[in-house]
Amino acid sequence: MKQPELGQKILDLRRKKGLTQEDLVEKCNINVRTIQRIEAGEVSPRPYTIKTILAALDYDFESISNTNESKTEQPIIDPEKIGYVIKSLTIACVFGGVYFLLGFPEFYADWIRVSENEIPYPKLVYILLKVSILISVVFFIKGFWVLGVELKNTLLKFSSLVLIIFSALIYMYDIVSIFIEVIPAEYFMSGMSLSLGAIGILFGVAIVKLKEQLGNTALVTGVFEIIVAVFFFTVFLAWFGFILLIPLTLLEIILLYKALEKIKNDRTHPHNV
Repeated sequence: MKQPELGQKILDLRRKKGLTQEDLVEKCNINVRTIQRIEAGEVSPRPYTIKTILAALDYDFESISNTNESKTEQPIIDPEKIGYVIKSLTIACVFGGVYFLLGFPEFYADWIRVSENEIPYPKLVYILLKVSILISVVFFIKGFWVLGVELKNTLLKFSSLVLIIFSALIYMYDIVSIFIEVIPAEYFMSGMSLSLGAIGILFGVAIVKLKEQLGNTALVTGVFEIIVAVFFFTVFLAWFGFILLIPLTLLEIILLYKALEKIKNDRTHPHNV
């Protein structure tokens, strides 16, 4: 039962009955200070207390319960796991920012490597860049995996795990291919583009399913994820998909941050007082 609407409802019912707070205390045998705090919206009473007060006011408890139940925000994470989830999402947001920033020198390096068949940085710098981005991607996407586990979103859990594994393979290939060409570049690029498209579509659909818990931010991010994935899936428009990764990454970071803030709010303002 959500405050302050509950307190205002009880106050209105009491006044319609022409009762003072002291009169209500005599009818329901509840401390006057408790009545005052409930009506002021300072506390959220237990269902038994609400039922007792409403019975004294000749009002049906089930009626007010059904009216307000759907409006009451429930914690989206198991309270026992909130600490772990907050830590995981905080780390994910930080590494998401690192991934976003490192993406610019990476894009330049990959563009030169594909178009001119050379690396614009020393090999050691290029390898360190790729390793740093891989680490950032793993911790960044892990945030979505944690949400998938805790919110019982099987598709998000699965697609996040696949995306982490695929990213690891891609970056490992980038490093190995400096020394030896395992797969012809054109085949590798086509396969990577198709795979990113397929995984991205699943990942986008999974994010859209977070709308119930995280609102329109999840919807916008998920739809945009699907659009970007479609560009990758076409192969010949993959270059545009890489450009769109810039705003997409920002949206993903914002979504994780919103989830983090909502979970923190659930811990700070529990609804079952």
